[in-house]
Amino acid sequence: MSRLDAADLAALRALSETYAAAADDRDAAAVGALFVPDGVLVVPDPPAHLAPHVSHVGRPAVVAALGALAGTLATTHVVAGARYLPTPAGARGRVRGTAHHLLPGREGHSDLVWFLHYDDEYARTDEGWAFTRRAVTINWIERHRVSVTRADEEGAGR
Repeated sequence: MSRLDAADLAALRALSETYAAAADDRDAAAVGALFVPDGVLVVPDPPAHLAPHVSHVGRPAVVAALGALAGTLATTHVVAGARYLPTPAGARGRVRGTAHHLLPGREGHSDLVWFLHYDDEYARTDEGWAFTRRAVTINWIERHRVSVTRADEEGAGR
């Protein structure tokens, strides 16, 4: 592929935003459907490994990987910026953002914030663009005490 047109760029951005929204909604099946059948999700293992470390190969494994969010009360993934480039097989991209994880605690709730980027590879399928590989790198982590509404505390938005 020699270039990406405006429609491709919009569709790739929508793919990243759909991933974020589905993760926040705890819709692991929807996240899995964004990958080609043999797609790969490579995630870190914080705090020991902030770079991509654990590979999940195939849609069922990607779906299972989203189970890691079960330990949070809620999440908010924010897509802050992205760059997409054509490749012979489709496209590649780097997507930057943050992932907020609302966690319970004995002394109150906290927000575990990952400042991260995704290194992605994409293929055009009959259904549109899909991830062939998504590798998550955490650039740094912050943790803050927070006040929450009752709805957030009960995990609303899932």
